[in-house]
Amino acid sequence: MKTKNLYSFFLSFLVIPFSANLGIIFFTLSSDIALFKQEVKATNWNAYKLNFDNGYRMLNKGEYQKALEYFNKAIKNYSHEGAAYYNRGNAYSGLGKSKEAIKDYLKSMELDSERGNQYAYNNIALEYEGLGDYKNAIKYINLAIKAYPEDCLYFENRGWYNLELENYKQAENDYKKAGELYLKYKNRQRMYVDCPKIKTLVHCQMDSDYYNELGIAQENLGDLQGALLNYNKAIEANYPTEEKYIYYYNRGYIAEELEDYEGACKDYKVAATLGDEETNEWLNTKDGEWCKKM
Repeated sequence: MKTKNLYSFFLSFLVIPFSANLGIIFFTLSSDIALFKQEVKATNWNAYKLNFDNGYRMLNKGEYQKALEYFNKAIKNYSHEGAAYYNRGNAYSGLGKSKEAIKDYLKSMELDSERGNQYAYNNIALEYEGLGDYKNAIKYINLAIKAYPEDCLYFENRGWYNLELENYKQAENDYKKAGELYLKYKNRQRMYVDCPKIKTLVHCQMDSDYYNELGIAQENLGDLQGALLNYNKAIEANYPTEEKYIYYYNRGYIAEELEDYEGACKDYKVAATLGDEETNEWLNTKDGEWCKKM
């Protein structure tokens, strides 16, 4: 559900050929010295671009250590481009080094405040999520939403953080907003949409996880019918996951609360069949005996 943005800034630059006669260039007039500096910069830039491209390819292949090595070289070649820090942050993230990743995402925004801030904010939020720090995750996902309030993914992620903090009403509102934005842009999932600073993608899905998490929020708010409706949708969406049993267990629990014991028992048994070990054990206890006999 929660995705990390892997992207490359598109950069335009002028490549100035490096002179073979360094001695002559070095000892000419000051105007020629300036030209020499430009040529050195261009050479560094070429090396930067080569290492950046290699790092980006390794990143997309999931070879994070190799990607990190290339981005380190790119930054050593030319340390003034936010894209290298951003993607090195992604490499650190892939290696499970959240603190280093956060540091690089922040550096990328410092160097390139006009592009990509929402992606960096979202990725920082994901790192804090991984650290179990949902308050800071909300802080940065709020900044992502402020930077680009049309991406349903950011609202969906914030909904999850609010669930973890037991802010159920806020979670429900976030999931509903994510759903509204998804429906607004669902026919443009692979198309670019306008935003103030850059062109970006609206990317989220109203999949089984989405409906399940909205259902959890509503269940905790006492809206059992609303929760039941969304657990039904979670099952109907048929999202490919090894933990599909969760959707059946949750629906079974609501059915039991609504005194539909036959429906509850049916869902509990399906959950057990799909790999829910706890429910399977419960069915074999005295407490679950009523269901097992149905």
